[in-house]
Amino acid sequence: MRKLRMLTYGVTVLVCVWAITPNVARAQVKSQDPRVALVDNCDPNTFPNGLCVVLPRPGDTTFAEFLALLFSPLIDSGRVFVGHPAWRFEPSYLSIQAGQTVRVTNSGGEGHTFTEVLTYGGGSIVGPPLNLNGLDAVRAPECPANPNNLVVVAQGDTVQVKGLSAGPHKFRCCIHPWMRAVIDVEE
Repeated sequence: MRKLRMLTYGVTVLVCVWAITPNVARAQVKSQDPRVALVDNCDPNTFPNGLCVVLPRPGDTTFAEFLALLFSPLIDSGRVFVGHPAWRFEPSYLSIQAGQTVRVTNSGGEGHTFTEVLTYGGGSIVGPPLNLNGLDAVRAPECPANPNNLVVVAQGDTVQVKGLSAGPHKFRCCIHPWMRAVIDVEE
């Protein structure tokens, strides 16, 4: 009976890993074709004011679900940003050689920024629900105080990041502050 139970647990773990693996963004190490996707899963029928478009395919995360998953009861949300896991940069870590160009494409339904910052922090959208008051909510200076001054990568658009110096570079979305990535430039 014990062996059967252990076999059942083992098979369950394997099935879970198999099911999750295609959805996990892997790091790109020494990439020959460096790309970052700005992704989300917004449902255009429930997001307000046309914030979400159907591109390249409609998402199925409702605005209510998006808001419900902005905060975790397991963390101090006044100090750390947690957002809906479908809003992310893929990959979140990328290593490239000096001189390479990184292509950044907005594959989601909402506009996002891909802004280099010295330290992570709050974004340009002040107050709840996207930026709470707290230690980490101090706006990153690279994110404009006025949201109208954001440099947004529109849905379906691609921008290029060139000329990064050697070392790690932090990027984030000034709208959705939990969307973060590091590009490590090697000589």
